Amino acid sequence: MTIIKLDDQTIEKIAAGEVIESPVSIIKELVENSIDSGADTITVEIKNGGKTYIRVTDNGCGIARGEIELAFSKHATSKIKDFNDLYDIYSLGFRGEALASIVTVSQLTAISKTDFEDIGSKINFDNGKSSLTSIATNTGTSIVVKDLFRDIPVRRRFLKSDTLEANRISRLMYAFAIGYKDISFKFIKNDNIEFSTNKNEDLKVRISKLLDDSLGENLISLKAKNDIYKINGYISNSNYYRGNRSVQYIYINNRLVDSDLIRDRIELNYRGLIPNARFPVYFIYISTNPKNLDVNVHPNKRSIKFSYEDELIELIDGTLSIKLGENNKAKEIDVRTETSEDLMDFSDYGQILNKYNKVSSFAKEENKSNLYKTKEKKDYKSKSLDDFFNNNIELDVQNDSIEDKRKISISNKNQPKEEFEEQTYLEDFEFLSYKCSIFNRYSLFEKKDELYILDHRRASEKINFDKFIKQLSNKSIDKQILLDPIIIKLNRNDFEKFNSKKEFINNLGFDAEIISDESIIIRSTPFIFEIPENDKFFYDLIDIDYDRDVDYLYNKLRKLNLSYIFRKGDKIGEKEAFALIKDISAMANPYKTSDGKATLIKINEKDVEKYFEK
Repeated sequence: MTIIKLDDQTIEKIAAGEVIESPVSIIKELVENSIDSGADTITVEIKNGGKTYIRVTDNGCGIARGEIELAFSKHATSKIKDFNDLYDIYSLGFRGEALASIVTVSQLTAISKTDFEDIGSKINFDNGKSSLTSIATNTGTSIVVKDLFRDIPVRRRFLKSDTLEANRISRLMYAFAIGYKDISFKFIKNDNIEFSTNKNEDLKVRISKLLDDSLGENLISLKAKNDIYKINGYISNSNYYRGNRSVQYIYINNRLVDSDLIRDRIELNYRGLIPNARFPVYFIYISTNPKNLDVNVHPNKRSIKFSYEDELIELIDGTLSIKLGENNKAKEIDVRTETSEDLMDFSDYGQILNKYNKVSSFAKEENKSNLYKTKEKKDYKSKSLDDFFNNNIELDVQNDSIEDKRKISISNKNQPKEEFEEQTYLEDFEFLSYKCSIFNRYSLFEKKDELYILDHRRASEKINFDKFIKQLSNKSIDKQILLDPIIIKLNRNDFEKFNSKKEFINNLGFDAEIISDESIIIRSTPFIFEIPENDKFFYDLIDIDYDRDVDYLYNKLRKLNLSYIFRKGDKIGEKEAFALIKDISAMANPYKTSDGKATLIKINEKDVEKYFEK
């Protein structure tokens, strides 16, 4: 194969693809340029997800007529003069690549005027050609981008739907509005104003207005510093959380960034304060000397490296530990004179399994072919949710009874043995003797030289979730009508999310509908779900991606609160324990929850004797 040198136009298009990946890339570059220009009013308008039309207008310093053509040439910038400036820069853009890349992959028109000019300049770029004319305009810059990737059909095919591309831009615009409270932003989508803000308004007020009216009252103010870093902003208290990370914002020296380091440290401080698989909301603003950072990692400048990571982690941990501690009641601590090596703690049976790897569990017996018959696992990952809702798909929800029916005798020491007909799974459930319940969550049973520990919460979760999935499959979901219907006011972005997912949400057993341009009403919920005390659950519903497979849906639904799940503190005793054992023994796999967590464990006498070194 002959080696050739690519022509300049091909090289430019390839390079542009590294900088401009989608419409949101263009918005980011243009808005950052507007911010760097000193603008305090910025308007962004898009159509068709930004694929066909983008306009960004500001009242910044503008571009002089003698420089406007140069501004759109490659590696032309006003932010730096040489390489050393990269390590001492506060501006958002500096590479001099963005405008040239946009010109390469679209049709672009720019209008600009400085305060020192009487008349502005208008420049058009189309198919590699440019034309410059004069035009009357205000001080500032307005850039219109049309027909993105018009001449690169391969790249255009990889763009997402108009709705998804628009949602990405919306999230970015909300991030800009939250990050720069001294700037007035207006965002227009398909000729409708999604939001507008007033410059210099209170940050907490702006956050609440943009995202959720109830969020402001659940925010904790942050303010801390050390010799290297200074932190300001807000974090949510333990009463407010979301089903994904969509409301997490980090700004370093006013630059919106992605940082796994900061995200992981923040979420670590919430462990035990909010439910598993839920995420805190935060708006973190960190400032430091630019020499302590490297944002020159990727063309999009969203990734960042820190020179002093340990100091940053220490500041985050210390600040959040104090603030979250102040806003949560002190936890009751059981102080023991014995060390953890001297006394076994049954408060979490997971500790028992970790400490004694020889302790067996029911799960280990699942492979004993002489005890039960397994059903061939069906693969539903390839089926879409449309298929799921529109067809009667037979689901193996681990709720089917075992073909082999047998008699079980369950006994306790205070009442005679009771015979009843029941479908069972393993002979281990026969002749269990109830002993006690501990920690308002676990029940202990004895059989010969074995001790069984039942987790009421996990067992209840398994039973009720499987019941819900079976109802979902049969399209016969039990509903509960709310005595007080819930009315939720949504920002424009969330409203559009709901409107596009309304059918799927109602197919889950909800009765939700639009009642105004910004509000919806929920009149009923699935009977198995908790009666909502507030609207947090709703944001979990609209954050679910209903275009993905059924397994994904199950995993998301499993994380939602179920009203019938046992909660620690609920009454448990012999009656409740035996009823739960009876229900769970009829299931195809009574030993684990749907996501693989143990519901029962077994400890034999020899294991206990080893603990006492007999």
